[in-house]
Amino acid sequence: MEIGKVLYPIKSLGINTRVAIWTTGCFRNCVNCSNPELQYSDASKDVNVEVIIESIKDYDFQGVTISGGEPFLQIHELAKLVKLINEELHIDDILIFTGYTLFELENMHDDDVNYILKHISVLVDGPYIEQKHIELPLRGSENQIVHILNKKYQSLYLDYQAKEKIFDIFKDSNEVHIIGIPIKNYKEQYKMYLKGGK
Repeated sequence: MEIGKVLYPIKSLGINTRVAIWTTGCFRNCVNCSNPELQYSDASKDVNVEVIIESIKDYDFQGVTISGGEPFLQIHELAKLVKLINEELHIDDILIFTGYTLFELENMHDDDVNYILKHISVLVDGPYIEQKHIELPLRGSENQIVHILNKKYQSLYLDYQAKEKIFDIFKDSNEVHIIGIPIKNYKEQYKMYLKGGK
C-alpha cells in the first residue's frame, strides 16, 4: 500500500488518541488541497500492510484515521488494512476521509468497499471545495458529510464535532507537520508559524 506518512499521537482527526495514516495518490486536484504532496502515486512508498500494523501495534491509541491522497484508490489494500486494524489491534474506531461520496462508494458494488464501510466507525465524504470552506472539526467544506457508521460512537462524534477544531504539531530537524482540518488561507498561517509568529 502506498503510504505517505504515519503519525502518532493525533487528537485533531477524531475522538481520543489516534494513529493517523496518509495514503498517496489522488486525481481530484482540489484547489488549496491540504496535502498536495500526497496527490501523486509513488511506488517507492509501497509498504506491506502487515508492516504498517507492526509499526504501530505498540502505541497506546484508541482509534485510527486514514486520509490521503485518496484512500479508496487502493481499495483492496485499504480493506486489508481495515481488517487487520480490527482483528490484530482490536480497534473498531476507524475514521476514513475520502473525496468520494458515500453514495458513490455504495454504488461501486465492490466487495472490498462494502467490507470497509461495514467495519469502520466514520466516513467523512466529498471533495474539498474552497468556495464552501467552513471552520468545523472533521470537515473542510460544507458539502462534506460526517457519516457515523458505527452507532456505538454516535454521541462521542457528535460531541467532538460541537467543539472547537484543534491541531497537532510535529517537528523534527527537517520537517514540521501541522495536522488537522486546515483553516482558510492555511498556507499563510503556516508560514507565520514557521517564522515564529502566532
